[in-house]
Amino acid sequence: MKEFGSDFHFLSSFNTDCVWLNDTFPQAHLLADGRLCILALIKQYRWKRIWMPEYFCYNIIEYLRIQTGIEVVFYVDYPGNDDEKIISALSFKDGDVLLRMNYFGLRSFRSEKCVPIPVIEDHSHDIIGDWAINSDADWCIASLRKIIPIPEGGILWSPKGLSFDTNLNQTLSNSELSRKRWKAMEMKGGYLKGDIREKELFRTLFLETEDAFDNLELSLIDEKSKYYIEHFDIFNWYNAKRRNWDILRKLESNKGIEVILPEFENLNPFSFIVLFENEEKKERIRRKLIESSIYPAVLWNVPCDAHDVVQYFSKRMLSIHCDGRYTEKDVEELYNKINLIIQND
Repeated sequence: MKEFGSDFHFLSSFNTDCVWLNDTFPQAHLLADGRLCILALIKQYRWKRIWMPEYFCYNIIEYLRIQTGIEVVFYVDYPGNDDEKIISALSFKDGDVLLRMNYFGLRSFRSEKCVPIPVIEDHSHDIIGDWAINSDADWCIASLRKIIPIPEGGILWSPKGLSFDTNLNQTLSNSELSRKRWKAMEMKGGYLKGDIREKELFRTLFLETEDAFDNLELSLIDEKSKYYIEHFDIFNWYNAKRRNWDILRKLESNKGIEVILPEFENLNPFSFIVLFENEEKKERIRRKLIESSIYPAVLWNVPCDAHDVVQYFSKRMLSIHCDGRYTEKDVEELYNKINLIIQND
């Protein structure tokens, strides 16, 4: 392997004749991105305020503000927090909607029956877990492009059977975005095989199209991505990720780091989440990982006015990809590299 992490490359090894998406969520709608699912719901219901967890992707929050003008209010939530206690104490008003997050697929089922306003659950980090499958929320969304190797895509469904009446089509801008990202994914696949030497050729396309999501108009997913999703074996993908996650879990024996564990063993972690004892150590390790062609992510950087506990988590965390791109042999190599870097820090 030349590298670990960063954007997906094109994969055909998880193709299947089973249409898992239609079977699992038969009434789901496929849009071009996860943020568009939230945008479409805001436009449909004309909510006045949206409650967002402070630990979240602020690019998406700003996108929603700009596109809809909705007022955004925050509540303190982050992995490991008692979110049910926090949510029960919030001061809701008519016209509010609550967004709730299953961080990194680490949370077990939460019921929304006692929440007095509409609830949107974000299951981007685990779409086949107990919470997503058995949800009783008004709406659920997920960013499919963050879960499986496709260039774009979001999914929207209502556990309550509510109707989605926004009239959407596939847009030219999204078709072009998708085409470029498919090309970037194919080029990255060639790079990893040694057929392409110049990394910047596909990195430029990834960066350019990632920025384009910040201005994307409402659109359905493109047909190529839709077909890929419908014939992608997501269950084998998650099984592979869980096996790989178990290999990396051995890192918890290192001093000065904390592995963030799921609430129950049968959950599906999104990635391998590590907390360091301080921000300085995190940054040292991050730089050394990148020097070794390991590209961890920080999910997410939060503003300086976020609650102290949210900032404290964000500044010390790294997310390490361990999904189905990698064999167990690959992840043993990844584990050995990370362990050596931590031990020698």
